[in-house]
Amino acid sequence: MAAVKCTKNEMHRLQKKLVQLKKYLPTLQLKKMLLQAEVNKAKAEIEHKKQRYKEDLLTLEPSMKLLSDPSITLLKDQLLIEKKVVIYENIAGIEVPSLKSLTFKQSSQPIQYKPFWHIDLTKQVQSAKNRAIALEISEEKKRILEEELRGVSIRVNLFEKRLIPDIEREIGVIKIFLGDQVLAAVALSKLAKEKIEKKKSKESEAKSAS
Repeated sequence: MAAVKCTKNEMHRLQKKLVQLKKYLPTLQLKKMLLQAEVNKAKAEIEHKKQRYKEDLLTLEPSMKLLSDPSITLLKDQLLIEKKVVIYENIAGIEVPSLKSLTFKQSSQPIQYKPFWHIDLTKQVQSAKNRAIALEISEEKKRILEEELRGVSIRVNLFEKRLIPDIEREIGVIKIFLGDQVLAAVALSKLAKEKIEKKKSKESEAKSAS
């Protein structure tokens, strides 16, 4: 670490910087708190979506044997995603994704040419795919939030444990040095005054003796 410049100008510069850091620190602390709350919310959201996705898979289990039916090829189009709309929202100053809508392709086959169970199975598979994609986007959202939280936490720790304490220490060193200089100046001034007084006293005594 570089030696501290023990001057009044340096002390004023450090005091100004300290005020700025202490003014900005609460903003960082608030952002950290908000991000932590959003990360916790994202985790709960993911757990909820995982549970709903599992429920969809369980609903599909009884229909799995139907997937071997030759007519299942008629469902292929309807299981393809035609359009996925992802929107971004601002949370604590960062953009995070959220699934707005998912559109599947329409079947090219007239409904009268399909087995009756096609409609229900199509809805079940589409629901499962919808939940899987929503879950994937929620996990990406959590990853972005956690990454930002780590960065903000590092900055908060840097402010609290290094920057602010270091500047306060440097200001303390300068104050002590300048204080010692004042005391030394006062002592020298007092010593000089005593010498002058002694000289005047001797001169006065010399005049009295003559």
